[in-house]
Amino acid sequence: MLRNWQPSERIFLISVKESFVALIPFIVINSSLSLILALVDAWQPVWQQSDNYIWFSQFSINLHTFFPFLVLLSLSIHFAKYLNLSPVVLTSLSIGILISLHVQYFETIEKIDYFSEMLRDPRAVVIPIFMAYVLRRVTFFKSLNFIQTSRLNGYLKQHLNLLLPMVISFLVVSLLMLASSYCLGFAFEFCLSQLKEAGVYGLMVFRVITSHLLWCVGVHGDITFNLLMGVDNGLLEITPNLTINQFMDIFIMFGGSGGTMALIIAIFISSKDNGSLNVAKIALPFSFFNINEILIYGLPITFNPKLIIPFVLLPCMNMLLGYFATTWGLLTFNGHSVAWITPPLLNAYIASESFTVVAFQAGLIGLNVMLYLPFIRGYEVLNTGNSLFENVLEHKVQLQTEFARISELNYVQKQSEELAADTKLQKTIQEVLSGELLLHYQPKICLDTDEVIGFEALLRLRVDSGKIVGPYFIKEFDDAGFANLIDNFVIKAVAEDLLKWKREGFSPKVSINLNPNNILEKQTQNLLIDMLGSMAHNVEIELLESAFMFDLKRVEETIDLLSSYGFSFVLDDFGTGFSSLSLLSKIRVNGVKLDRSILEHIAEPKGRTLYLHTCMLCKSLGFDLIAEGVETKEEADFVKKAGVDCIQGWLYAKAMPMQEAKKYAQSETR
Repeated sequence: MLRNWQPSERIFLISVKESFVALIPFIVINSSLSLILALVDAWQPVWQQSDNYIWFSQFSINLHTFFPFLVLLSLSIHFAKYLNLSPVVLTSLSIGILISLHVQYFETIEKIDYFSEMLRDPRAVVIPIFMAYVLRRVTFFKSLNFIQTSRLNGYLKQHLNLLLPMVISFLVVSLLMLASSYCLGFAFEFCLSQLKEAGVYGLMVFRVITSHLLWCVGVHGDITFNLLMGVDNGLLEITPNLTINQFMDIFIMFGGSGGTMALIIAIFISSKDNGSLNVAKIALPFSFFNINEILIYGLPITFNPKLIIPFVLLPCMNMLLGYFATTWGLLTFNGHSVAWITPPLLNAYIASESFTVVAFQAGLIGLNVMLYLPFIRGYEVLNTGNSLFENVLEHKVQLQTEFARISELNYVQKQSEELAADTKLQKTIQEVLSGELLLHYQPKICLDTDEVIGFEALLRLRVDSGKIVGPYFIKEFDDAGFANLIDNFVIKAVAEDLLKWKREGFSPKVSINLNPNNILEKQTQNLLIDMLGSMAHNVEIELLESAFMFDLKRVEETIDLLSSYGFSFVLDDFGTGFSSLSLLSKIRVNGVKLDRSILEHIAEPKGRTLYLHTCMLCKSLGFDLIAEGVETKEEADFVKKAGVDCIQGWLYAKAMPMQEAKKYAQSETR
């Protein structure tokens, strides 16, 4: 039974698979170039001296040298994708580690070309994987995040907070790679010393196991082994007329390392996975010429535990069977040289001119197919079982990417809006500074006596042209944090006007509107007391419902403080909020001003019922009632019947300058 793989293990395999799949176009091109050059070497060796051959040869070598570095880039990008890391950060750290492993010390500064050596370093394949998991682990420690503000661009904040994790991860992975390199180097030297006593057979065992294990971690096993051991070792004879290289080509590398021609046949026989079948179809023509990079990196076999096992063990089995068959004299060879690209069966016949050797090779291929089949079925079951997880994971990654994209767009939009708002604010401030702030007063009429019992002070602006306009700038000033400037102006202007009226023998009650947040500030409270405290009985402060929702306890403390000086309070715009009814049982105000929005619907039965019952509720709780926005005689008659005490609206008068307001209040006709 297949064990249930954990999501972290699946993420690892998916990341590896997609990393190498993304490189398939490069692998196909590189393999094609290698095949063309190998065919030229086998069939037209005279072309080897031509400029075109030399150019193609160098181009192919350079491409092949560049492959580990491309793997580093691809692994960094895909592991970052699925581990929710920054691709740029992970890639740059991985490259930095690779560079650090090749830094050389010289007494004088000279031009040192070790770039090609760095590019073909097999450690380039494992560095991004280690770095991805170390960086992910380190970023879990939130104490390393020194940027906490929420006002910074999320993308910028994320990367600034990666500074410490990057340094720590770099040091950890550097030490890990240096230590592992030292240990592996020591183990390799030990193996070499033992090979001297093991002879040809020991060298062959070491070559098969080492080269195939290198393939399993993404490194070209055969080239790397030859670089480490030298190509001359492959020329040693196992039996007369059969070198180690020929033995490997005939008995182990049919289709390439791992006997992967048998793997392709097994895929065609039993696999129902479209991805595996498509990779096998692409790899098949190259497999005839013993080129199997497409299959190794496309399935992939690299870093894939389900296919690594047969990929390593079957060549070992083939080696044992082939070795005993040749050393026991069951198979004989004629010494003919055979190019490594010669297709299986054909290379066996050329090297031996014996159908016995061909049959033996065919038998090995068939045996390998049979042994690959259960692993292919297990790999397919694993893929099928993980398909849902992969889809969910892919959707999750896409969603994360979309979130990040939208977040960045929102930030850019917010920045643009803030810039536009700032530009507009600067223009508005200039308009206000170049104009003149004024207070106009709208009368409040007692319904029982038809007399003016007070005014509401309303802000106005006289612009350069002399025209007086409404306070269009209030919201912009509030958003910009300048509301206290407006409130201070209103408090001081009302104080001056009340003093002027008092000297003229006129002492009306004036309502003022203050910002809900400012009324809670000590500075505003002190200004009210200093400027209006002596006339507090003539001042009514109108508070919006939002003031009570902000901090009810502090509002009540403010009301108690200012009420002790004689100020009275009114709940403004009642009927526009969602919690007004529940607030009525909690707040301590003198009156309630009914918003025009509920008066507009009295033409309908439900609208009339709502208005009447609202008035009844407020009166039963002991509040004075002011109807705001009364514009017609019918509306005035209705609100009077509903129990409203006074009204305010265009039916009687709009807001007017203080002297006109006084004259209107003292007039006997309205």
